[in-house]
Amino acid sequence: RRGAAGKRGRMAAALAPGVSRKLKKVLETRTDSPDLLASLGALSTFYEHNTPQARRNLKSSVEQRALAINRHFLDASLPAQKALVRVEGEVHALDDSWKK
Repeated sequence: RRGAAGKRGRMAAALAPGVSRKLKKVLETRTDSPDLLASLGALSTFYEHNTPQARRNLKSSVEQRALAINRHFLDASLPAQKALVRVEGEVHALDDSWKK
């Protein structure tokens, strides 16, 4: 008996090369990797129901969430950006005063 691995090999050989390659990649995917578990955890915070409509909207939902996170980061970093602009102005003023 060859077991499940043998069956997978025969099944993959009967498929088109592109499909076979994709199937092999999926079958070799580690489902316990920290990155995958973290991704699934993040996904579960806003993807609640596995419906056809939810699946159709998943890409858009992920993109909107990424935009919201980026906007939040930009808003949070605005005070630091303003402080750097002030420091840059002061450095230029000091440089100009030393050149005189």
